Amino acid sequence: MSSLRFIHSADLHLDSPFKSKSHLPKELLAKLRASTFEAFDRLIQQTINHHVDFLVVAGDLFNEETRSLKAQVQLRDGFNRLKHYGIQVFISYGNHDYMKGAHYPLSFPDNVHIFDEQDVTVLPFYRGEEHIANLYGFSYVEKSVTENKTSQYKKTGNPAFHIGTLHGSVEGADEHESYAPFKIHELQNALMDYWALGHIHKRQFLADNPYIVYPGNIQGRSIKEPGEKGCYLVEAEGTNFKLSFLPLHSFTYESAVQECGAIQHPEQLEEILIKAKQQVSKKAPAILTVTLKAEQGQLTKWQSEGLVGQWVDILNEEEEFDQPWIWIDKVLVEDKVTWDEQELKESPHFAGEFLRHLDEMGEDGFHDYLSPLYRQRRASKAIDPLTESDRKEIMEAAKVLVLQQLLKGEKK
Repeated sequence: MSSLRFIHSADLHLDSPFKSKSHLPKELLAKLRASTFEAFDRLIQQTINHHVDFLVVAGDLFNEETRSLKAQVQLRDGFNRLKHYGIQVFISYGNHDYMKGAHYPLSFPDNVHIFDEQDVTVLPFYRGEEHIANLYGFSYVEKSVTENKTSQYKKTGNPAFHIGTLHGSVEGADEHESYAPFKIHELQNALMDYWALGHIHKRQFLADNPYIVYPGNIQGRSIKEPGEKGCYLVEAEGTNFKLSFLPLHSFTYESAVQECGAIQHPEQLEEILIKAKQQVSKKAPAILTVTLKAEQGQLTKWQSEGLVGQWVDILNEEEEFDQPWIWIDKVLVEDKVTWDEQELKESPHFAGEFLRHLDEMGEDGFHDYLSPLYRQRRASKAIDPLTESDRKEIMEAAKVLVLQQLLKGEKK
């Protein structure tokens, strides 16, 4: 009975700049920017430790199409370590590191095999003289691949295993931008023994007969990529497949919720925020988002007065980065809404005029207001493009803040 052992990884995003975190202390920011490289080093070490036949990287090795020299050298050196142990590497390029975007690429050692065409091709894996597996895949030559590629995956030859690799998303899913869309039953009908997916940064199994797997990225880069990050060790014995998750991250993004209905004084915020950190203490080091919930309106008032932020700063200053740390990155306040929004919209008050204008502005108006900021050279380097969920979150927070101030003024 033939056997096979390999590691499935994807979405390395080496040299991610963490632009939205430029406000952090230099020591912490340096740790964040080193994290993708550290996770890659762990990936290489796990590949060696588990004596695998090969490593699969299903797209987005680099964070940008320009491929920083630092990231290329790190990859080359890691793959050279694997060559020393006789371990092969199979890689494809995705939408972030598409092939035409590369400038002055470095050469990889000869144990690295690249799917270098936009149509699906086949790369064989031999153990000694024995043809053990065929791997199938493609790379993004252009930045965007919008066609369904599943019809191009056709089993070739008679090795014991057929492994499909694909950097893309389920048709109709809205988690990420839609690239190389596919339907799950189409992958199942291709009769591969395993599907090594990439592109979606959330670890998940889409099916288990055969396994259709997203390993997620190797290091979270925002609160939208929470929890442990890593790769899968895949061990096959005949038709039996066993998968083991291997964590690789340097830190995680975590969330904590605290009920604040009983607090009467802003001094109590200290204890509340300490409890939030204790909630995730076993997951340190971590970047933490805290949600504070209440119903009396005090939290919103204290937040607008800067008291919440000051307590966060005080607690963050106590962190020491030479030991497991938890950094409070953001505090979200969910206070009871004390107005009827529809009633306000229909009223002659200025608050009603504000809400009506907000509805009329829409998505295009929002981006029109922000576009001068993104045209500023320095600002554009420090901030990431906003997603639709970012826009909605900003709009809602701004609306609540303005209404609080307007209605407070009207009551006077």
